[in-house]
Amino acid sequence: MKKKRKDSQSEIRMRNWCNMVMVVLFCAVTIMFARPAYCKAVARGWEPETKGPGPCMQTEGGTGREMVSAPDTSGVETPEPAGSEVIQSDESKKLTLIAAGDNLIHKTIVDKAWRPYLGIHDFHFLYTPILDTIQSRDLAVINQETIFISDNALISDYPTFGTPQIMGEALVDTGFDIVLSATNHTWDKGVRGVSDTLNYWKTFHPEITLLGIHDSPLAFNTIDYVEKNGIRLAMFNYTYGLNGFSVPSSLYYMVNLLGQQNKFLNDVRTAENEADMTVCFLHIGEEYRYQPTAFQMGYVQSLIDAGADLIICSHPHVVEPACYVTTASGNSGLVFYSCGNLISAQSKVPRILGGLADVTITKDDSGTRISSWDFIPTVTHFSGMDVRVFLLKDYNDVLASVNHANYNDGSLTTERLWNLWTSITGLERNSITSVFSSAQ
Repeated sequence: MKKKRKDSQSEIRMRNWCNMVMVVLFCAVTIMFARPAYCKAVARGWEPETKGPGPCMQTEGGTGREMVSAPDTSGVETPEPAGSEVIQSDESKKLTLIAAGDNLIHKTIVDKAWRPYLGIHDFHFLYTPILDTIQSRDLAVINQETIFISDNALISDYPTFGTPQIMGEALVDTGFDIVLSATNHTWDKGVRGVSDTLNYWKTFHPEITLLGIHDSPLAFNTIDYVEKNGIRLAMFNYTYGLNGFSVPSSLYYMVNLLGQQNKFLNDVRTAENEADMTVCFLHIGEEYRYQPTAFQMGYVQSLIDAGADLIICSHPHVVEPACYVTTASGNSGLVFYSCGNLISAQSKVPRILGGLADVTITKDDSGTRISSWDFIPTVTHFSGMDVRVFLLKDYNDVLASVNHANYNDGSLTTERLWNLWTSITGLERNSITSVFSSAQ
């Protein structure tokens, strides 16, 4: 058996020296390959929070407004000047909200929704072209202009509407989460209509937030809050009146009326301390007028001074401008003065043009704010049995040529609609060109 040889001192020193060289080389290689990763992490810390075309952001068919301007870096990561620091909080939250105008359901639309082979109405087809847009937002709001009725024998047209409750199924499936019911047509069927509407939503879709009408004094005196993505919104819905009808004094709580101004303003002041942002939906203004009235502007400013951050209006059946309003007291809020009609049987060109109020709300360490907004034009296509609402950017001249507006208000083209939109709102036309096949 061969014995193990004991190493000499020189051999031991040589082996230790070799081991030391290997350790040094290993550390050098490790540092060399680790350094680029470290540099990348630093570069990411310098990257601007927002990239894009600058203060004006175009989305979905309208010109929006960025509240925080950011330079176009064109993909180049540039360090901040010395002495400055970009702090990006992991707690930043975003919420997208979209609000539609008047869902004005004339009897001709009800008739087109009747399915005799099923024995029911089906309204889903009305909203198919905008379904993806509505469902892509965190919260979607619709102004249900006409009151619901549970008995189809009460279906009726202007001036006192009655809409089948099953309309609610189409609204839910389209993606609407919040339904506004305080309009000038709320009392068209008296107590019966309000009760039928309340009962439908509570029974079949309690997950939907219904605003503007109540079944008790307690509900009337309770502020509605909606929380999504860690952002809490206070929401209000009030109407200027009821087309000459009066709510019995004993039932004062059933409909929110702008005449209850002291309560309204006090509730907004309360919400200022309990919510991240306050949103008011007003049924207000003058029909077929392209600018807000003095009363409307005054009421809006009183709400902003009370704490309202976002005010979205309906009722005129045509669109009106959207802008930031600053009061004499220095308070400001974003106001959409009218979203027009989402859908109706009205055939004048200005009345088939509507708008979707599209807002992004951001909450971070600095507070909660509207970080961007847009006003997206829509158009009601009404031709024979074909009634649908489109984004204007998806509409085309082939469809426009058979719209019933041609027979009541001159030749209709998409160019005419875009020009009308720009002239009323002052917002630029979107550069996206629609393709005929996509609108079919």
